[in-house]
Amino acid sequence: MSDKQPWWESIDPSKLSEDARYRILKYLDEKYDHKKILEETGLSRVTLWRLLEKKSRVKPEYVKPLLKLLAQEEFEKVVSARNRLRSMGILREDGSVDYSLALEILAIAKDDEYLRKNWGCRPSPTDRGPHRALRGR
Repeated sequence: MSDKQPWWESIDPSKLSEDARYRILKYLDEKYDHKKILEETGLSRVTLWRLLEKKSRVKPEYVKPLLKLLAQEEFEKVVSARNRLRSMGILREDGSVDYSLALEILAIAKDDEYLRKNWGCRPSPTDRGPHRALRGR
């Protein structure tokens, strides 16, 4: 069994903006019928209508079960980069970056085959840490 968790398990819907949560709900409502949304969330038809009409706030607990209905590419299309980074804990509530996490990402990215093939990025022979992770040619 794979250790890799589904992409949506790393998302914290409470860190998404109200607008991002609404856009996820609206997108899925257009993609699927109401029945699918109601089954996944346990909401009533009246509550779903109120959410779609923006008469009630889309709470994080409504969005969490819906994330698994989205492909990662759809999530990236519907939700802004800032909201995605915030929901993954890279961007803090005050807007500052979690630099230790960002450096870990760069350290992992330096070994990424896609970057090497398509962007010409490769580690330098003198590379001593994640701050030099994406040196170019």
